[in-house]
Amino acid sequence: MSNNRIFAMGQRWLSDTEPDLGLGTVSEIQGRTVTLQFNASEEQRQYAQASAPLTRLILKPGHHIDLAEMLEREDAKQAEIVDVNLTPQHTLVYQVRVGDETHPLPEVLLPDDVSMNRPLDRLFAGQFESHYWFNLKRDALRVQGQAERSGLMGLSSVRAELIPHQVYIANEVASRYAPRVMLADEVGLGKTIEAGMILQQQLVSGLAKRALIVVPDALLHQWLVEMLRRFNLKFTILDKARIKALRDSDGDNPFQSAQLVLCPLSLFATNSNDTADACQAGWDLCIIDEAHHIEAAHIEADYFETDHVLNGADPADAQTELTKQTAQPASRDNASTGDQTLLTLQHLAAACKGLLLLSATPEQMGNANFFALLQLLDPARFNDYPSFLKEQQAYQKVAADIDKLQDKFADNPEQLADLLDQHGTGRVLFRNTRQNLQGFPKRVLHPHPLSPDAAAAKLPSTSDEDNASAARLAPHSQKLAWLADWLPTVDGKALLICASDDLAIAIDYYLRRHAGIRSTVFNRKMSLLERDRAAAYFAGDESDEAARILVCSEIGSEGRNFQFCQHLVLFDLPDNPDLLEQRIGRLDRIGQQGNVNLHVPYRRDNADGNASPEAILFHWYDQGLNAFTQIASTGWRLWQEFREPLQAQLQGAGPAVEPANADESADENPEKGPDQSLPDFLKAVATRRQALQQDMEQGRDRLLEMNSFNADTAARVIEKIRKTEQDSSLKDWMVQVLDRYNVHNEANLDGSYTVIPSDDMLLPVFPGLPEDGIDACFERDLAVRREDRAFLSWQHPMINGALDLVMSSHQGKASVSLLEWQPSIPARTDLIMTCLFRIKVSAPSHLQLAKYLPETAFILHAVMDEDSKFSVLPGNEKLYTDSGLRPVDDARPAITKVLAEYQRKLNSLAKKTRKLAQVQTEKLAALASKHMLERQTAEIKRLLALQQRNPNIREEEIDYLKDQTRALHECLSQAKAQLVAVHTIFPDPAPPSANHEQESL
Repeated sequence: MSNNRIFAMGQRWLSDTEPDLGLGTVSEIQGRTVTLQFNASEEQRQYAQASAPLTRLILKPGHHIDLAEMLEREDAKQAEIVDVNLTPQHTLVYQVRVGDETHPLPEVLLPDDVSMNRPLDRLFAGQFESHYWFNLKRDALRVQGQAERSGLMGLSSVRAELIPHQVYIANEVASRYAPRVMLADEVGLGKTIEAGMILQQQLVSGLAKRALIVVPDALLHQWLVEMLRRFNLKFTILDKARIKALRDSDGDNPFQSAQLVLCPLSLFATNSNDTADACQAGWDLCIIDEAHHIEAAHIEADYFETDHVLNGADPADAQTELTKQTAQPASRDNASTGDQTLLTLQHLAAACKGLLLLSATPEQMGNANFFALLQLLDPARFNDYPSFLKEQQAYQKVAADIDKLQDKFADNPEQLADLLDQHGTGRVLFRNTRQNLQGFPKRVLHPHPLSPDAAAAKLPSTSDEDNASAARLAPHSQKLAWLADWLPTVDGKALLICASDDLAIAIDYYLRRHAGIRSTVFNRKMSLLERDRAAAYFAGDESDEAARILVCSEIGSEGRNFQFCQHLVLFDLPDNPDLLEQRIGRLDRIGQQGNVNLHVPYRRDNADGNASPEAILFHWYDQGLNAFTQIASTGWRLWQEFREPLQAQLQGAGPAVEPANADESADENPEKGPDQSLPDFLKAVATRRQALQQDMEQGRDRLLEMNSFNADTAARVIEKIRKTEQDSSLKDWMVQVLDRYNVHNEANLDGSYTVIPSDDMLLPVFPGLPEDGIDACFERDLAVRREDRAFLSWQHPMINGALDLVMSSHQGKASVSLLEWQPSIPARTDLIMTCLFRIKVSAPSHLQLAKYLPETAFILHAVMDEDSKFSVLPGNEKLYTDSGLRPVDDARPAITKVLAEYQRKLNSLAKKTRKLAQVQTEKLAALASKHMLERQTAEIKRLLALQQRNPNIREEEIDYLKDQTRALHECLSQAKAQLVAVHTIFPDPAPPSANHEQESL
């Protein structure tokens, strides 16, 4: 047995099979066994001496170690080993230089965390693996570089179809520094997805790290699920109870306890310590949903006199006009609450760098509320309401002029885009409507009025579950009987939505157990995984025994898309027209494969012969708002104006209640007496709706529509995303990672993968992989179609975790292989050292370095011949193919010995390679810097020019670009070549005939 395999107390060894144990110390020798204590990991191992998978740690002169803690000297952080002595007891004593002094250091005193993570250190210590691990690191850098070059890693990671108008808005806004914009698309066009795409791209690019989302209380969990399911963003909910618990536990600002926070709007109804803490928490981006519900009643008092001056009208007339524009609160108490919420949100908006307001369209909310929200975005810019109204009128003239010129710009769309850039609120407001988009289906209404003597469903009561179900279904037994009779007659699947979780569960139970219909349910009580499985069961092919109907509670309106289904059953009707539109929007959306059939069962009459509340609500939506067959663009305004008389009709009240804000002219509203009939009421609503629609069409902002969507730009971005996804080898790389770490994975017939932890995994837990495994896919179409499959995009925790695991792991930093002789190998080659470099630039994430220098790796081949002469060849020169490589296996001891003998030569070879790598790095960094300066300078000049004509260009945006440009130039000038891994290859000797042939050449 050679000296390096003689064990002695106090020796330091490294485990070949468990390198994560760290540096071990021989603590016991007994018979043929040896015991090592691994202090860093607090583990102990016993080995057979003859076959112990251990490598002796022998540090060479020139190695630096940190002895600052041991010697209590700051200058000992980089102590240098200058000599190594072997004692008669077979232990080592190092001579270590600290400053001008040299100290003896027995190896037993070496720090347990002595770094052996540098590739060459691991190579010479015998801590090397097969070439498969080297290839894993190489390919990780390659696939990451591919993704970063697209610049769309955030936008492309959404679990949703790439809808053009959503992609356009997200791409336009997400690249800005601290964007402050209003997203005001019509209901059902996907503002939540747009906001999520913007947020994710800002997080990925480094423009944002901390984000706050404020939503109406009822939407809190909807947003939580949507951000997780579509974007893999895990938000922390902070409501009053959670805030109190955090404050009681540590007293710190609760809003600083998480980077991504979701909280209810009610939190801001009072000016409390909680809201003060929220304002002081330092947010990069704040998103406020349903912003149009924040009533701006104060504008009426503040501006009606100046509005009258503006229009040259009597103050009373000006007051009437402004009242029309501003949706009135139901009571003065609500108005004060709305004003307080708005005031508190003004403080929050001022404290946040970026702000996204999700709102109804400006026409729906009226000019006064619209102006109030614009003030949240930029109070300095929007500080005077009369001036704002004048600007809006001027924009209409500009839009009319541009409309006339559109044909002239047909061959030069860039010039039209420049012209649009210079006018209007396009940089702060995006609004799309179905009218200016394409691809939406036709809505077909199917009323199903049920008479009082209609058949009722028989509700069994043979079990406790039956009894509970029957109790919930009893008031709906007639509709249930209709549903059970109707479903077998309909061609295709049906989606049913009702308001209550319990009612949805009861309907599903009845259909499955007593009507013999394949049904599944979807409600708030289910986990996210259970919901995904239910959605997948519903989406399956009917030949596979899939569900015929999916019964949803109101959660069915929350972000789930079922374009393959053409029948929607509205089992009950909500009292909010926006909520009705969200229900219909589950089927009525871009990508729908046919007409949307709306089925509304309702009781026609009460026992007294009068219209039932269900019938009144049906006619309110049908005849009053016309909300079934087309989107009710005026629905929210009408609901605000008529909700009191509507309640009177529903409750069978006597005297009619005058609709708030209704026009007083006799020719527009029918005469109303003290006993206004339902037909008269519906006629009044319809008349008001027609008037509002006419006003909206006349005030239609064509300039805004042009700014909010550009089909050509959207098509280019989508094509870029699809090409990146098509060209990406992410799936192949991820499967390699799973195989290398012994994680069980198998491909399914639909193209997805089942991934399950195995007993022989190389690590206890694989990042992002649940204990019970996961069904996942890499294709967007499959992820949208099969909601029970995880979408393994770049932002999925498993992908991010795998990348971090591979790049941070010691495995693959040093690899050694034997190589069958190949003709491409230079003559008389003794050794090839393939060096993997990456360009390392230290830059804060907010500078978005990847826009100009994405992850860049390159390879250099260092070749040493039999005469120890060196040469370095570029990585694009293929010296060998991987198929000829083979692991060293039993040759490891001999290879380790050879490496020790070659150490001085290999260090010289590596030094020469590093110099060449640095030269190449500086060239690539210089090209990136040149490209960056050109693009950044052009954008700064463009914004400065626009600022002269369009006051919506913020000074801080230009200042950021200037600072970013200077900082990027400085960072790129300091780019370094970082050695990531080395792969040392020993080729087989060339056949004599091959040597002769190469020499003759």
